[in-house]
Amino acid sequence: MAEKIKRIKSLPIFLIFCLITSTIAAVVFNLNINWNFQRGEQVIQLSRVVEAQNDTATTTVTVRNAPPAFTVDPAEVPASSSTNPTNVGDVLVFTATADDPEDNSYYLIVCDSDGVSPGAGGGVPSCTGTTFCVSSLTADTAQATCNYTVGSIAAEQDDWFAFVCDNHATEADCSSSNQGTGVSGSPYYINHAPVLTSATTTVNNQEPGGTFTIQANVTDSDVLGGADVLEMHVCSTNSWATSTGCAATTLCTGTSTSPNVSCQYTDTAPTPDQDYTYYVFVKDTHPLGAHQMPASGNPATSTYTIINVAPQVSNITLNNGSNIQLNIKGAPDVTVYATSTSVVDQNGCADITSATGTIYWNAVTGGYNCAADDNNCYPIAAVNCVQNSCAGAVASYTCSASLKYYALPTDSTAGNPYAADGWIAAIRAFDEALSGVGTSSPVDVISSAALEVTETQIPYGTIQAGLDTGDANATTTVLNYGNTPLDSDITGTDMLKNGTGPDSIPANQQEFATSTFTYGSGTFTLSSTSTVTVDIEVARPTSTTDISDQIFWGIAIPAGTPSGDYYGSNTFSAATDPNGNWN
Repeated sequence: MAEKIKRIKSLPIFLIFCLITSTIAAVVFNLNINWNFQRGEQVIQLSRVVEAQNDTATTTVTVRNAPPAFTVDPAEVPASSSTNPTNVGDVLVFTATADDPEDNSYYLIVCDSDGVSPGAGGGVPSCTGTTFCVSSLTADTAQATCNYTVGSIAAEQDDWFAFVCDNHATEADCSSSNQGTGVSGSPYYINHAPVLTSATTTVNNQEPGGTFTIQANVTDSDVLGGADVLEMHVCSTNSWATSTGCAATTLCTGTSTSPNVSCQYTDTAPTPDQDYTYYVFVKDTHPLGAHQMPASGNPATSTYTIINVAPQVSNITLNNGSNIQLNIKGAPDVTVYATSTSVVDQNGCADITSATGTIYWNAVTGGYNCAADDNNCYPIAAVNCVQNSCAGAVASYTCSASLKYYALPTDSTAGNPYAADGWIAAIRAFDEALSGVGTSSPVDVISSAALEVTETQIPYGTIQAGLDTGDANATTTVLNYGNTPLDSDITGTDMLKNGTGPDSIPANQQEFATSTFTYGSGTFTLSSTSTVTVDIEVARPTSTTDISDQIFWGIAIPAGTPSGDYYGSNTFSAATDPNGNWN
């Protein structure tokens, strides 16, 4: 110091304190302290000490690289939620925008936990835990994007933490974590695939056109946002997509929020009887519908079974709906046709293997299952039943049989006890295991009275004029050639000499009866002008064996009749015997 401090006696304590304080201040602020005592007062003078030279202190600081900061919060694109989760295996896109104080480029990194490390030398950063995704190096203030393929974890949601890290060469740094905001922020929601284990036809073995119930045995473990809606598609082929469904035919669809989904399929006939394979595909859906997850186990396959059904026969006509007129014995048998235009097999008309038929009297024992009898039952073998057409489920058949001349008549001819009856046709169609039968409306077999006389002459022999044949009778045999009991109407001509006359023997000179007689006692007298009905009582034939009766004849030659040969003709006409034997 420039000056020394003088010693002061008997100073007060307060003054001593001030002195010490001032001295310290002087040292700190480079001051001089002067003490003066004037007129009994103590005066302290402070003055600044001027140094001999100037002095300096150097300042230093190291500015560390600052990390980038989010200017646009990280977000999921599109945003996942409990009602619109992201499918396992789908790509979840994260976006964010950051600004770096030194305009460094940056990376967006998304982690499963709140921890990240910048990349060495400004390289790609890494998560402390699992890295979901890292963007490519992105220019400052530009939007960064990274893609994460959602993995399969048991939970339905997973937290994420986003960071932005710059690419500073020596002091790369990362921001604090940011989990975004709102529905597009953390966590992301995961949609797990339903598990399809099998498919079952719970209502099976139906006829063509029947309804089947098909069940998908499926579960879905997701519950956030409400149970997932399980949607099943039953396809005819193994081709399906979540967005478009079955590529070929969709048999049925069903939905449920509970395990095991079912739907009903109604077949469209005609359908062949066999097993049919189907393919069940299941997906889950959510209220917003953006994400649909196909089930693991797609497709589940099974079969439904169309059973065999019997053919059905209808629309049968016999003889085209007309009455049947038989031929008489000796002429060809009449061929009669039974036709069905509706032989339906819902397994398809190709399923019909054959047909048989029956043409029968409606009162015959056994009906269309009657035993063959030419009087009343004509079974028709398959060889005589021909398929006329086949389209879809419908075929047509015609069956034919040849009816004998003596088949039972059912028309209203007088005396016919079968006039209230008729003839019916039945056609039975067969498939490989079953059959069906139908019948026609009845028609009548018409009565046909016919006869045949076996002799070509009635030979009276040689008789003297004025005499008669006495008890020597000529005979004629009358055969029944029809299907009714028989009488005969007889008329004759005068007998002319040499067949030309003019000499003649009148027709009424001839007598006849159904039994032998002596001339003059004959039952009937022949007439050339009227018909005589003879009750010859010939029953209706029941086979081809001849049924016959005889008529006996006698003649008287008038006295004076010139000698010679005389010729005439007698006519026999068939007439139904209403009181005869109809069998």
